[in-house]
Amino acid sequence: MTEKDTLSAKALTLISHKLRTPLSIINGYSEAVLSQATKEKFSPFTTKALGEIHKQGNRMSLLVDKLMAFNQVITADEQTLEKQPVNLKSVIKECAEKAIAQEGVAEKGLPAEQTGGVKRGTFIEIDCSSQLTLNANEHMLKLCISELLANAIKFNNKLEKTIKVQGTNHGDSISISVRDYGVGIRPQDVSKIFEPFYQVDDYFTGQISGWGLGLPMVQRILDLHRGSISVVSDRGLGSIFTLSFPL
Repeated sequence: MTEKDTLSAKALTLISHKLRTPLSIINGYSEAVLSQATKEKFSPFTTKALGEIHKQGNRMSLLVDKLMAFNQVITADEQTLEKQPVNLKSVIKECAEKAIAQEGVAEKGLPAEQTGGVKRGTFIEIDCSSQLTLNANEHMLKLCISELLANAIKFNNKLEKTIKVQGTNHGDSISISVRDYGVGIRPQDVSKIFEPFYQVDDYFTGQISGWGLGLPMVQRILDLHRGSISVVSDRGLGSIFTLSFPL
Protein backbone atom coordinates (compact mmCIF):
# COMPACT_ATOMS: atom_id res chain seq x y z
CA MET A 1 0.00 0.00 0.00
CA THR A 2 1.12 3.56 -0.70
CA GLU A 3 1.50 6.11 2.07
CA LYS A 4 -1.73 7.74 0.88
CA ASP A 5 -3.58 4.41 1.03
CA THR A 6 -2.23 3.78 4.53
CA LEU A 7 -3.46 7.17 5.73
CA SER A 8 -6.88 6.55 4.17
CA ALA A 9 -7.11 3.16 5.90
CA LYS A 10 -6.19 4.72 9.25
CA ALA A 11 -8.81 7.43 8.72
CA LEU A 12 -11.49 4.81 8.01
CA THR A 13 -10.53 2.91 11.16
CA LEU A 14 -10.65 6.05 13.29
CA ILE A 15 -14.01 7.14 11.88
CA SER A 16 -15.50 3.69 12.44
CA HIS A 17 -14.37 3.47 16.05
CA LYS A 18 -15.50 7.02 16.82
CA LEU A 19 -18.97 6.28 15.46
CA ARG A 20 -19.42 2.98 17.25
CA THR A 21 -19.52 4.31 20.82
CA PRO A 22 -22.26 6.97 20.35
CA LEU A 23 -24.28 4.56 18.21
CA SER A 24 -24.12 1.91 20.92
CA ILE A 25 -25.46 4.45 23.43
CA ILE A 26 -28.23 5.61 21.07
CA ASN A 27 -29.32 2.07 20.28
CA GLY A 28 -29.12 0.88 23.86
CA TYR A 29 -31.13 3.73 25.37
CA SER A 30 -33.72 3.83 22.57
CA GLU A 31 -34.35 0.11 22.99
CA ALA A 32 -34.61 0.47 26.77
CA VAL A 33 -37.07 3.37 26.50
CA LEU A 34 -39.14 1.55 23.85
CA SER A 35 -39.51 -1.41 26.19
CA GLN A 36 -41.27 0.92 28.63
CA ALA A 37 -43.66 2.36 26.01
CA THR A 38 -46.70 0.39 27.17
CA LYS A 39 -46.04 0.89 30.88
CA GLU A 40 -45.39 4.64 30.51
CA LYS A 41 -48.32 5.09 28.08
CA PHE A 42 -46.37 7.13 25.55
CA SER A 43 -48.32 8.94 22.86
CA PRO A 44 -48.45 7.25 19.41
CA PHE A 45 -46.15 9.97 18.06
CA THR A 46 -43.54 9.43 20.79
CA THR A 47 -43.61 5.66 20.32
CA LYS A 48 -43.26 6.05 16.56
CA ALA A 49 -40.41 8.54 16.94
CA LEU A 50 -38.52 6.29 19.35
CA GLY A 51 -39.02 3.34 17.02
CA GLU A 52 -37.63 5.29 14.09
CA ILE A 53 -34.63 6.46 16.12
CA HIS A 54 -33.90 2.88 17.11
CA LYS A 55 -34.37 1.63 13.54
CA GLN A 56 -32.05 4.22 12.04
CA GLY A 57 -29.50 3.71 14.81
CA ASN A 58 -29.36 0.01 14.03
CA ARG A 59 -29.04 0.80 10.33
CA MET A 60 -26.12 3.11 11.03
CA SER A 61 -24.46 0.41 13.15
CA LEU A 62 -24.65 -1.98 10.20
CA LEU A 63 -23.11 0.68 7.95
CA VAL A 64 -20.25 1.19 10.39
CA ASP A 65 -19.69 -2.57 10.53
CA LYS A 66 -19.54 -2.57 6.72
CA LEU A 67 -17.02 0.27 6.75
CA MET A 68 -14.80 -1.60 9.21
CA ALA A 69 -15.04 -4.82 7.17
CA PHE A 70 -14.11 -2.95 4.00
CA ASN A 71 -11.13 -1.37 5.72
CA GLN A 72 -9.98 -4.78 6.97
CA VAL A 73 -10.23 -6.25 3.48
CA ILE A 74 -8.43 -3.48 1.59
CA THR A 75 -5.51 -3.56 4.03
CA ALA A 76 -5.15 -7.38 3.90
CA ASP A 77 -2.13 -8.91 2.20
CA GLU A 78 -2.41 -11.96 -0.04
CA GLN A 79 0.89 -13.39 1.16
CA THR A 80 -0.07 -13.39 4.84
CA LEU A 81 -3.79 -14.13 4.42
CA GLU A 82 -4.79 -17.13 6.55
CA LYS A 83 -6.64 -19.82 4.60
CA GLN A 84 -8.06 -23.15 5.62
CA PRO A 85 -10.42 -25.82 4.22
CA VAL A 86 -13.98 -24.54 4.67
CA ASN A 87 -17.16 -26.57 4.32
CA LEU A 88 -18.98 -24.53 1.72
CA LYS A 89 -22.54 -25.66 2.44
CA SER A 90 -22.20 -24.90 6.15
CA VAL A 91 -20.93 -21.40 5.39
CA ILE A 92 -23.70 -20.71 2.88
CA LYS A 93 -26.34 -21.94 5.35
CA GLU A 94 -24.96 -19.76 8.14
CA CYS A 95 -24.93 -16.69 5.90
CA ALA A 96 -28.45 -17.43 4.67
CA GLU A 97 -29.85 -17.75 8.19
CA LYS A 98 -28.16 -14.50 9.21
CA ALA A 99 -29.46 -12.65 6.15
CA ILE A 100 -33.01 -13.78 6.82
CA ALA A 101 -32.78 -13.01 10.53
CA GLN A 102 -31.67 -9.47 9.72
CA GLU A 103 -34.79 -9.04 7.64
CA GLY A 104 -36.91 -9.94 10.66
CA VAL A 105 -38.04 -13.24 9.16
CA ALA A 106 -37.90 -16.45 11.22
CA GLU A 107 -34.94 -18.51 10.05
CA LYS A 108 -35.60 -22.18 10.83
CA GLY A 109 -38.17 -23.65 8.49
CA LEU A 110 -38.68 -20.15 7.05
CA PRO A 111 -42.42 -20.08 7.79
CA ALA A 112 -44.45 -18.16 5.26
CA GLU A 113 -47.03 -15.57 6.14
CA GLN A 114 -50.17 -15.42 4.02
CA THR A 115 -51.34 -12.09 2.67
CA GLY A 116 -54.42 -12.38 0.50
CA GLY A 117 -53.42 -15.90 -0.47
CA VAL A 118 -49.87 -14.80 -1.40
CA LYS A 119 -46.82 -16.09 0.45
CA ARG A 120 -44.79 -13.41 2.15
CA GLY A 121 -41.17 -13.74 3.21
CA THR A 122 -37.60 -14.42 2.11
CA PHE A 123 -36.74 -17.92 0.95
CA ILE A 124 -33.17 -19.00 0.25
CA GLU A 125 -32.68 -22.29 -1.59
CA ILE A 126 -29.24 -23.92 -1.28
CA ASP A 127 -27.89 -26.38 -3.83
CA CYS A 128 -24.45 -27.50 -2.67
CA SER A 129 -22.85 -30.83 -1.78
CA SER A 130 -22.26 -31.22 1.95
CA GLN A 131 -18.80 -32.60 1.10
CA LEU A 132 -17.67 -29.62 -0.96
CA THR A 133 -14.76 -27.78 0.66
CA LEU A 134 -12.94 -24.64 -0.37
CA ASN A 135 -9.53 -23.45 0.76
CA ALA A 136 -10.18 -19.85 1.74
CA ASN A 137 -10.21 -17.29 4.49
CA GLU A 138 -13.48 -18.23 6.18
CA HIS A 139 -14.27 -14.76 7.52
CA MET A 140 -13.81 -13.14 4.12
CA LEU A 141 -15.76 -15.89 2.37
CA LYS A 142 -18.69 -15.17 4.69
CA LEU A 143 -18.41 -11.46 3.92
CA CYS A 144 -18.70 -12.23 0.20
CA ILE A 145 -21.73 -14.48 0.45
CA SER A 146 -23.47 -12.26 3.03
CA GLU A 147 -23.03 -9.21 0.81
CA LEU A 148 -24.53 -10.91 -2.23
CA LEU A 149 -27.47 -12.22 -0.18
CA ALA A 150 -28.09 -8.81 1.39
CA ASN A 151 -28.19 -7.20 -2.05
CA ALA A 152 -30.49 -9.91 -3.39
CA ILE A 153 -32.94 -9.17 -0.56
CA LYS A 154 -32.58 -5.40 -0.66
CA PHE A 155 -33.21 -4.94 -4.38
CA ASN A 156 -36.45 -6.89 -4.45
CA ASN A 157 -39.87 -5.42 -3.73
CA LYS A 158 -41.87 -8.63 -4.04
CA LEU A 159 -43.83 -10.05 -1.14
CA GLU A 160 -42.13 -13.40 -1.73
CA LYS A 161 -38.39 -13.11 -2.29
CA THR A 162 -36.74 -16.24 -3.62
CA ILE A 163 -32.96 -16.53 -3.78
CA LYS A 164 -31.03 -19.52 -5.09
CA VAL A 165 -27.46 -20.23 -4.01
CA GLN A 166 -25.46 -22.91 -5.78
CA GLY A 167 -21.99 -24.27 -5.01
CA THR A 168 -20.31 -26.23 -7.81
CA ASN A 169 -16.99 -28.04 -8.25
CA HIS A 170 -15.73 -27.58 -11.82
CA GLY A 171 -12.54 -29.62 -11.35
CA ASP A 172 -10.12 -26.71 -11.58
CA SER A 173 -12.28 -24.24 -9.68
CA ILE A 174 -15.22 -23.91 -7.32
CA SER A 175 -18.02 -21.46 -8.03
CA ILE A 176 -20.69 -19.96 -5.82
CA SER A 177 -23.61 -18.38 -7.64
CA VAL A 178 -26.33 -16.26 -6.05
CA ARG A 179 -29.44 -15.81 -8.16
CA ASP A 180 -32.30 -13.47 -7.35
CA TYR A 181 -35.50 -12.50 -9.09
CA GLY A 182 -35.47 -8.86 -8.12
CA VAL A 183 -35.22 -5.61 -10.06
CA GLY A 184 -32.03 -6.48 -11.93
CA ILE A 185 -29.32 -4.01 -12.90
CA ARG A 186 -29.43 -1.48 -15.70
CA PRO A 187 -26.87 -2.23 -18.45
CA GLN A 188 -25.14 1.12 -17.88
CA ASP A 189 -24.64 0.25 -14.19
CA VAL A 190 -23.16 -3.25 -14.56
CA SER A 191 -19.68 -1.97 -15.42
CA LYS A 192 -19.71 0.47 -12.47
CA ILE A 193 -21.07 -1.53 -9.52
CA PHE A 194 -17.60 -2.72 -8.48
CA GLU A 195 -16.27 0.83 -8.19
CA PRO A 196 -15.89 2.06 -4.58
CA PHE A 197 -18.70 4.40 -3.44
CA TYR A 198 -20.74 3.88 -6.62
CA GLN A 199 -24.38 3.28 -5.74
CA VAL A 200 -27.34 2.12 -7.77
CA ASP A 201 -30.54 4.01 -6.97
CA ASP A 202 -33.10 2.10 -4.96
CA TYR A 203 -36.06 2.60 -7.25
CA PHE A 204 -38.57 1.62 -4.55
CA THR A 205 -37.96 4.68 -2.42
CA GLY A 206 -35.78 6.94 -4.55
CA GLN A 207 -33.16 6.75 -1.80
CA ILE A 208 -29.76 5.16 -1.60
CA SER A 209 -28.81 3.14 1.42
CA GLY A 210 -25.28 1.99 2.15
CA TRP A 211 -21.75 3.14 1.45
CA GLY A 212 -21.36 1.69 -2.03
CA LEU A 213 -18.53 -0.49 -0.67
CA GLY A 214 -20.09 -3.97 -0.62
CA LEU A 215 -19.32 -5.18 -4.14
CA PRO A 216 -15.87 -3.49 -4.26
CA MET A 217 -15.12 -5.38 -1.03
CA VAL A 218 -16.25 -8.65 -2.64
CA GLN A 219 -14.05 -7.90 -5.66
CA ARG A 220 -11.05 -7.27 -3.40
CA ILE A 221 -11.62 -10.53 -1.52
CA LEU A 222 -11.72 -12.44 -4.81
CA ASP A 223 -8.47 -10.74 -5.84
CA LEU A 224 -6.85 -11.86 -2.57
CA HIS A 225 -7.88 -15.45 -3.41
CA ARG A 226 -6.87 -15.07 -7.08
CA GLY A 227 -10.46 -15.64 -8.04
CA SER A 228 -13.03 -13.68 -10.02
CA ILE A 229 -16.60 -12.42 -9.88
CA SER A 230 -19.04 -12.08 -12.74
CA VAL A 231 -22.61 -10.85 -13.07
CA VAL A 232 -25.44 -11.51 -15.49
CA SER A 233 -28.50 -9.32 -15.06
CA ASP A 234 -31.77 -8.51 -16.80
CA ARG A 235 -33.64 -5.41 -15.74
CA GLY A 236 -36.87 -6.47 -14.10
CA LEU A 237 -35.96 -10.17 -14.06
CA GLY A 238 -33.10 -10.39 -11.58
CA SER A 239 -29.37 -11.05 -11.40
CA ILE A 240 -26.89 -13.87 -11.04
CA PHE A 241 -23.60 -13.12 -9.28
CA THR A 242 -20.97 -15.84 -9.55
CA LEU A 243 -17.84 -16.12 -7.42
CA SER A 244 -15.09 -18.34 -8.81
CA PHE A 245 -12.21 -19.67 -6.69
CA PRO A 246 -9.33 -21.57 -8.36
CA LEU A 247 -8.29 -24.94 -6.91
